[in-house]
Amino acid sequence: DGWKAKDVAVFLVIALTIKGGTSKLGATQTNQLVDLIDFFNKHVVAELQEARHPVLTADAIKFVTVFRAQLDRGVYERVLPMLLALLAHKNLVVHTYAASAIERMLTVRDSNGQRRFDTPQLLPLLQQLLTSLFGILSMPGSEENAYAMRAIMRVTVVAGEAMAPYANVCIDSLNNILVRVCANPSNPTFNHYLFETVASLVRYICAASPAAVDAFETLLFPPFQTVLQMDISEFTPYVFQVLAQLLECRPSLSASYEALFPPLLMPTMWERPGNIPPLVRLLCAYMIKGKAQVYARIEGVLGVFQKLLATRATDAHACRLLSALFTAFDAAELQQYLVPIFNLCLTRLQTNKKAGPPLVAAWSVYVARYGATALRSQFEAIQPGLCGMILGRVWGENAPSVAGAIPRKMVIISTARILAECPELLSAADSFCSLLEAALTMVLADHGVETKADAEEAEDCPPDIDNGANGYAAAYVQLSFAAAGEQDLYPSEDSTRFLAATVRQLSVSQPASAQLIQRLPAEKQQQLSELVQRAG
Repeated sequence: DGWKAKDVAVFLVIALTIKGGTSKLGATQTNQLVDLIDFFNKHVVAELQEARHPVLTADAIKFVTVFRAQLDRGVYERVLPMLLALLAHKNLVVHTYAASAIERMLTVRDSNGQRRFDTPQLLPLLQQLLTSLFGILSMPGSEENAYAMRAIMRVTVVAGEAMAPYANVCIDSLNNILVRVCANPSNPTFNHYLFETVASLVRYICAASPAAVDAFETLLFPPFQTVLQMDISEFTPYVFQVLAQLLECRPSLSASYEALFPPLLMPTMWERPGNIPPLVRLLCAYMIKGKAQVYARIEGVLGVFQKLLATRATDAHACRLLSALFTAFDAAELQQYLVPIFNLCLTRLQTNKKAGPPLVAAWSVYVARYGATALRSQFEAIQPGLCGMILGRVWGENAPSVAGAIPRKMVIISTARILAECPELLSAADSFCSLLEAALTMVLADHGVETKADAEEAEDCPPDIDNGANGYAAAYVQLSFAAAGEQDLYPSEDSTRFLAATVRQLSVSQPASAQLIQRLPAEKQQQLSELVQRAG
């Protein structure tokens, strides 16, 4: 009968206890005068177990959610089964709160980086948890409950490879949901986590068991083909991302992927901006897994490259496609197209200076595949003396702005190779110094490159999606669990050591390089000397 008073009391305790926190992490600083565990045992547990009044039950779930970082593993092992039981509650607020609490608790990590409630603890609850969460999506009013779908996604991530026995059932359920929402894709948050769940299953199961790829393809291609045939613009960017992810797990093209390739080159496929990033990734995957099929239509691929390069909004994607072409094909296979390709690149630089960093990243792939002298020859074939100008003004100025750990590594090493393999630069002091200073700047800045902890945070906290209050825009949103990995063409090299070794080698084999190094600013000379010493 006193539920209102207890509701106020719980609210006050939460308000008075929090001294700092975020929506992502919950409470991060608490009032030490409040004994959270004592309050939890005396007043919260009973509401979670008995669910006497929906308001008090929701209050108890909120308490657990807010103070999830302060509750130890023992409390988690008591609370998770209680929250699991509350997923079946008929009240929309209660089962939504319970789903959200489970999802948030599964993201909490201890100081050693381990999840507080990890795969071994989750396994005994896994089957019932999946059943109850999918059950929410059949309750009136919760058919598109984004919190429940996000919780399903989180469970699949934490379970990882242990999801294998349940993967087919989950994919079937997700397919049924996809068919339903295709009729009216009105909830972008729910739909995003729907595809995140599919992507997480592909990521953790197909990567561990390549034999599962065929089964996933059989299950996913029919609904995905429906999305593409119906031209549901809200879903096509997601479908292309998962198709690329699935193809990357395959040893070679299947019949379904072979049939899908020709339509991908049709101009109409590239008209929607939201389709471009995932389509480029899909084409890159085709080059790796189906080189012969791509080469048979190489001019169509180059037509896509030219179209993307011509627009400021898409020229970076054109450069990514160019990198994939250089990676997949030998120089002899591309020989007849190289001069037009480089002419297009140089023309683009004249109209958009911001295309410099992605073009340098693509050219670094060219050096990695074919050598520094091949790059020099390519520029000189266009115009004698062009190489020094491009390397000094374009490469040197734009290299430090290249983004991404692996692209930056390849740019540093390719820059060092140009310095070592193109002795002509010794007579072009400005270009030599510009390249060396750019590589040094990048090495010194690379302490800011993404760390393992950053990757874990990105995995635990995929971006929140706008609820569509201003309408549903068919824009591209990256799926966290379908993110593409960059191919490292220098897998056994360390960029810092490579640059240091190059400088040492030049000082011995090319004494003139020492005089050029003296032209660097004094601070840069000191940094370079320290770098060489540290590298041994």
